[in-house]
Amino acid sequence: MEKLHKKNIIIGTLWALFGQFGYMLVGLIANIILARILTPYEFGQIGIVMFFIIISKVFTESGLSGAIIRKKDATATDYSTVFIFNLILSLFLVVVLFFAAGPISNFYKDNELKNIIRVSSVVLLIYAFQITHITKLVQQMEFKKKAIYEFIAILISAITAITFAYKGFGVWAIVLMQILTASILSLILWMFEEWPTVFVFSTGSFKKLYNFGMNTTFSLLLNTVFDNVYQLILGKYFAISQTGLFYQAKKIQEVPVNALGSLAHSVIFSSLAKVQDDKKQFNLLYNKISSTLSAIMGLVSLFVIFYSKNLIIILFGEQWLGSVFFLQILIVAGFFHVHEIFNHVIFKTFDQTQKILYLEIVKKIILSISIIIGVILLDISILLYGYLFTSILSYFLNSFYSSKVTNESFYVHSIKILKIIVSASITISLLLFINSNFNFKDYYSFLLIPVMLTIYFVLLRIMNVFNLINDTKIVYQTIFTKK
Repeated sequence: MEKLHKKNIIIGTLWALFGQFGYMLVGLIANIILARILTPYEFGQIGIVMFFIIISKVFTESGLSGAIIRKKDATATDYSTVFIFNLILSLFLVVVLFFAAGPISNFYKDNELKNIIRVSSVVLLIYAFQITHITKLVQQMEFKKKAIYEFIAILISAITAITFAYKGFGVWAIVLMQILTASILSLILWMFEEWPTVFVFSTGSFKKLYNFGMNTTFSLLLNTVFDNVYQLILGKYFAISQTGLFYQAKKIQEVPVNALGSLAHSVIFSSLAKVQDDKKQFNLLYNKISSTLSAIMGLVSLFVIFYSKNLIIILFGEQWLGSVFFLQILIVAGFFHVHEIFNHVIFKTFDQTQKILYLEIVKKIILSISIIIGVILLDISILLYGYLFTSILSYFLNSFYSSKVTNESFYVHSIKILKIIVSASITISLLLFINSNFNFKDYYSFLLIPVMLTIYFVLLRIMNVFNLINDTKIVYQTIFTKK
């Protein structure tokens, strides 16, 4: 049984990675094509609208899905309770956004925002019809089904949105893509997945689930608000087109961050929750998985920083070059945010979610100060550097308190991250030196990728952080053999 469980971990991990990669790849390709058709201003409009949609989605989810995933004996009543709660709350938020759309559009002096918000809010109601099915698939580690369903939904909606964009529908092509993705996924889930045998709202079940989800919800809400508030600030105090530039840079950053974050919240969380009673086994699995993913995220950050200008031009065109600075800052912040998510897995697994909330409050207080200073001085660089500094500090705070939960050394984990940063920094410095002496211009700079990989992984090996061959072998043995 133990060997079978470990095998399910690696299979689930691979399917979750495939699902996230496929979903984000299609979304990214669609976004690239749409960026070459639409303008930064239109993406700026979407950036503002998505703030309100994403915040509302946090309220509807309320951490209940995480509570069910962690619960080993989740019942049909639990699933039904979550569904009914989501449905009622989603309907309420759609009404709220409908009436708030007018004042919001007046605030930004853009009348079109009113209709965009009202139509986009419908997606919240659609989400309510899929959350319990998605949660059940994750809880049962059915990541293959989840990956296939989501890929089909995003593929169909992306093709449709691109077609409408070419037909001149402008910003509405993006709105259509969001609604279609949610609608198709919900339809597939209701067609092919079994619905709980009861339809009832249990107060007792809700209280138990919400007690777990309350802390994660408030912390997620804080994180989501501040993570997306820059879109509102840039649109109001600078220009809506600046929001569009930031939005596109954030889209690129979200590909690796969301992929690894989703992996942590689904496969890793679900798998580690099953060995929560054995801290030795938990720490062994957690350390091997986090080390591997840290090395991967370090490489991604290194690649994006060095090739940021090339990436923007290739993906979106020269009209989006203003996104380069945003992208470089965001990807470094994303490196630390991913590790913060890994620490959240520890808090959630051992039911200490109150620590997530407390740490998020501290993080947002610090971030608020940098935002206020940036707005007063009307300096975008202060806004971005403040965001980066807060992400770094937040990681170390989360790592410190998570190490107390697992009885692991805070310094060991911190030094490992610092070694990855040093390896990436040295790699970039050497690449810049080579480029300046041999003058690899434009696309010829991509010839340096093999050099980048070699230097980076050799440095990680020298610093005893990650060995590509040996660590892969150890992870395999950890999963498939008994200790």
